[in-house]
Amino acid sequence: MKRHIKLSEARAEADSALLRHKNILKNIETHAISKNEDNDEFLYLMSIPVIYAAWEGFFRISCSICLRRKFFQGKKIKSYDAQYAALWLQKQSFLNSFLDKLFSSMNLGNPPKKSTAGRYHALVGFTGSIVQWLDEPANHLQNFDDLVMTHSNVNKDVALINSEIIGLDISQVNFGRLNDLLGRRNDIAHGGLIDYPSKQVVEDLIRYADCLLDEFNSSVKAWLSGS
Repeated sequence: MKRHIKLSEARAEADSALLRHKNILKNIETHAISKNEDNDEFLYLMSIPVIYAAWEGFFRISCSICLRRKFFQGKKIKSYDAQYAALWLQKQSFLNSFLDKLFSSMNLGNPPKKSTAGRYHALVGFTGSIVQWLDEPANHLQNFDDLVMTHSNVNKDVALINSEIIGLDISQVNFGRLNDLLGRRNDIAHGGLIDYPSKQVVEDLIRYADCLLDEFNSSVKAWLSGS
């Protein structure tokens, strides 16, 4: 995978991702709705996590394309804006080491002391590491998909924080039914009370997800045009 990509390549990859994930939704509609003459409720149920997967997969790839567009091989971390640099910082082992040492030096449940030797030594190690890291270029071998923050679910809040990092305007994206889709998906994935969805619910969620992909893609394409 190329790291920094030309505008034409980024647009082509965005269009390819949109087509691929919209085809997933079409396949769900074909097998769970059009060809489901017996109204098998199990097919309706199994459609839910795949509809969600089409959204999350498309979201991750779309954001990754934008992050690659912002990246320039050899450009030092300190030359990027803080939000973008923080994405990379999260992947650094010295950060996790610092946080572990910091928490070990704290007496949780009690008011924090003004200073402790353990906290100071943790800061010394972190300061040395981050000063060196900021003066180095970002790792051009990084898998950019891994930089996209999806947490456990890609809801509106997750979409917003990733979009803020990129500078992506998603004000025209309708997230209205996303929580419904997520709730149904989580019930299936995490052993909640499983309620078989109706044919109408599945049809509505497929249509909603299809529009969601189109709207998010429009935001990405608009951002690419100005990048």
